[in-house]
Amino acid sequence: MSNKLPSFALVLMLGLMVLYYFSPFYYFSPEQKAARAVSELIKRNLNARGGASAWEAVSSLKLSGRMDVGQGMNLPYVLEQKRPDKMRLEFVFDGETAVQAFDGKTGWKLLPFLGRRNPEPMTEAELRETADSADLYGLLFDYDDRGHVVELMGHEPVKGRDTLKLKVTLPGGAVRWVYLDAETALEVKVEALRKLAGRERLVETFYHDWQAAESLLIVGRQETQTEGNKEWHFLTVESVQVNPPLDDARFAMPAVGTAVAGQGE
Repeated sequence: MSNKLPSFALVLMLGLMVLYYFSPFYYFSPEQKAARAVSELIKRNLNARGGASAWEAVSSLKLSGRMDVGQGMNLPYVLEQKRPDKMRLEFVFDGETAVQAFDGKTGWKLLPFLGRRNPEPMTEAELRETADSADLYGLLFDYDDRGHVVELMGHEPVKGRDTLKLKVTLPGGAVRWVYLDAETALEVKVEALRKLAGRERLVETFYHDWQAAESLLIVGRQETQTEGNKEWHFLTVESVQVNPPLDDARFAMPAVGTAVAGQGE
């Protein structure tokens, strides 16, 4: 009996080696293995936020809450997003409604608190900033078809939590870094480089208080800090409407002299 055991162990080891070499994983290149790891992680993230079918059924979102604009001022806001790439943000300051909007091609703004009561085009820098807000689904959804190149950079602690860091390169070359909780796969932080006052600065946005909205999971609080500025700014979500009817005209830049419809109009 004892003489047969080593032979049996050898046969078992050889069998396992044969299984490995004939396994599809043996033939994957390091790049293919890395791509599979990214795909699996993003699938976990999407499932945690409600699943692909739930998000594919979303054509529009309407979020409302309060936003911190500095100096202790918390203003009510409404953010409307519509597929594809349409966004309209309204906030009330000093009793007047300001608007920033993007119709998928053109961005415009209305800033009555600065005496600018006619709609005017956004600058190129403002358009770049608006692109993220117009993204209904987030950076990782359907990333391949949208031309987002995603690389897994490894584990990194964020405020005591183990996260997996992803580098996301957008079609225009801009880069975002997304940190996913290693346990839940939900976003913990997103980093971006923004050009402010003539130089690039790192902007960090932390995600907290995920909340259910129908079959989706939506972040309830975002806290943002810009490199070189000790002040934090937050945005809270107090209500969510999934697939509200939103006319395309709400996102298009009105002609000068035309009254701009406010929230719910």
